[in-house]
Amino acid sequence: MFDLFRSSDKIKKYILGGLLTLVALSMVTYLIPNYNLGTTTSNPVVAEIGGQKITALETQQLFQKYSSGRIPPELMEIYLPQFVEQIISQRSALYEANRLGITATDEEALSNLVATYPQFFPNGSLASKDQFEAALAQQGVTMQDVVEEARNQVILHKLQSAVLGSVVVTPKEIEDAFRQKYERAKIQYIAFPPAKFRDQAKPTDQEERAYYESKKATFTQPEKLAYQVAVLDQDKIAATINVTDEQLRAAYSSALDNFRMPERVHARHILLKTEGKSDAEKKALLAKTEDLLKQLKNGADFSELAKKNSDDGSKDQGGDLGWFVKNQMVPEFDSVAFSLKPKELSGVVTSQFGYHIIQVLEKDSAKLKPFEEVKDELAKEVRAQSVTDKMQMLGEQMHADLVKSPKNAAEVAKKYGAELITVPPSPAGSAIPTLGVNPEIDSAIAPMKPDSVSELLVLANNRMAVAILNSRTPGRPSDFNEVQAQIRDKLVTDKAAQIAADRAKDAAERLKKGGDISQIAKSMQLEVTSSSMFGRTDSIEGLGPAASLEDAFTAQVGAVLGPVPIQGRNIVAKVTEKSDADMTALLIEHDTLLAQLKQKKAQDRFALLMDGILAKLTSEGKVVVNQKEIQNMVATMRQK
Repeated sequence: MFDLFRSSDKIKKYILGGLLTLVALSMVTYLIPNYNLGTTTSNPVVAEIGGQKITALETQQLFQKYSSGRIPPELMEIYLPQFVEQIISQRSALYEANRLGITATDEEALSNLVATYPQFFPNGSLASKDQFEAALAQQGVTMQDVVEEARNQVILHKLQSAVLGSVVVTPKEIEDAFRQKYERAKIQYIAFPPAKFRDQAKPTDQEERAYYESKKATFTQPEKLAYQVAVLDQDKIAATINVTDEQLRAAYSSALDNFRMPERVHARHILLKTEGKSDAEKKALLAKTEDLLKQLKNGADFSELAKKNSDDGSKDQGGDLGWFVKNQMVPEFDSVAFSLKPKELSGVVTSQFGYHIIQVLEKDSAKLKPFEEVKDELAKEVRAQSVTDKMQMLGEQMHADLVKSPKNAAEVAKKYGAELITVPPSPAGSAIPTLGVNPEIDSAIAPMKPDSVSELLVLANNRMAVAILNSRTPGRPSDFNEVQAQIRDKLVTDKAAQIAADRAKDAAERLKKGGDISQIAKSMQLEVTSSSMFGRTDSIEGLGPAASLEDAFTAQVGAVLGPVPIQGRNIVAKVTEKSDADMTALLIEHDTLLAQLKQKKAQDRFALLMDGILAKLTSEGKVVVNQKEIQNMVATMRQK
């Protein structure tokens, strides 16, 4: 049966693990189809491994699928080259494995496939080829893709296993790991946040002026736009709309088909699923279904039997499926349900899902809903459509009048009941009174000339608007007075940071000379914080991960740490207490630590192996990377 899955000799398609997690035994990988797109100028080759081309278009499509569009354009030059490097590294490893004769058998690939998609391989064999292919198609891949993916995973796992088998962990390494896991430390520390020293940072006028002169080219006043916005509010227009009974009856008569109710039934059922079952199991389930039907005919409670026996999600409601119309259910179920009378039980009904017992609770014949029944709902629809039509009409008329007479915006807005908002000269993107920051209006006025009118704009919260540009004030270099406050804040921030750093350094030196930490903190109007005992993987109160003060675990009690920058502050700390690991308990965790250390070493060695393979193939000319095209691709994707 597995012959269906045999791979062809076409260019291999395989999986790239995010950030090269191939080094983990539990690899997570992502499919990379190679469509052999050629080397036209519109789709250049970014790399070639043993004659196999990786094109820009292929890489872009994969990157977008992998990242789901979450990578900001400004970070593209960091992430995309790494992504391409990972593709090249993995394809190189597969190429070298092929040269070394490392392969994967059909059985090994099938085993990997079963582990990856267990829901489609009950009992280790493919239950439904059509269902499997349909599920894969939703992910944009084919069965051939995932088979080749499974083969490549097996091959890479063999490479990794070979590395793992050569790893040796010494007893001392295990002891050190145990000691590091359980040793604890406690500290007292003083934090020196720059904000505490802002009142001591007072730049002079000369310093401010000098800073301005040195950065003069960076200080500019942006272009400013003065404009008006005439806004139509749907709620205000809706208040002027009255819908008459005659309008509603006319709307009802013109849309009778919308009010015709098809025949429907309210039913419940018990389902015993046969999907993935053997013939013997199906036979047993049929017998059980017939027994349940017999119990129902003898007066058993349908709801209770459904709750105890049904395999359907409706069992918690006693099998109740609610109301449904024809063709909502599978044909076998649908046909029987609509043939039953209220309270009547079906026989055993067989469908693709299994064996059903159906009972119809209620039944409605096809009918036309009377006007009075739909009047309220119809009134909402007619009113909403009337408001939309009037809104559009007024908007178009207001726009036409403003185009003719943009200087008379106040009179035009009043004529149509619109609110006229006047925006004084402001930089693009500034908040508009009552509207806030509005990208639609910003985009509309950006190319406009003074005394011109925008198109009719649709805004949030059911509003329409027309913008009238009154004037443009060009951008220019900033005068010193215009940016003095900004410069002063910058200098104060920088000086406060320097004062904080100097004070922290002074505190550390005084502590090392035997000074009392509480007295030192008090003299600087700061506080001392005492931590609880913490381990290497814990967090320190007020500081975050203990890794930021790693030296606390190797230093002696009384040692001074820092200054260390942590979370925008300078930290000076003193080790006040330590506790060592209880080495008598090492035996309990010995095997676990051994496995973890072997795994870590294997990961490191595998990374080196991958790098070595890439370097070897590059020196042999088997791997050629076009860095220029990679940078071009980065530039292209940054613009998207």
